[in-house]
Amino acid sequence: MTQAIRRILKPELGGSVPSGLEALTEDELTAFAGVVRGARRRQSQELEAAVEQALDIVPRLLRGTIRRILFG
Repeated sequence: MTQAIRRILKPELGGSVPSGLEALTEDELTAFAGVVRGARRRQSQELEAAVEQALDIVPRLLRGTIRRILFG
């Protein structure tokens, strides 16, 4: 596995690249990185939507304060 691919995959996987991925070609690794990136983006969007939905049960006057607590 090339160092460039390791640099691409390491941030996407949040750590070291599993040795099992060494069996993949560079094209497959690049595609895998894209799939992981897309999954993380969808996960983030779904989490944000869930938080917004959960905030619907909080009284309007407290929502801003709760958002600041949750998101800093």
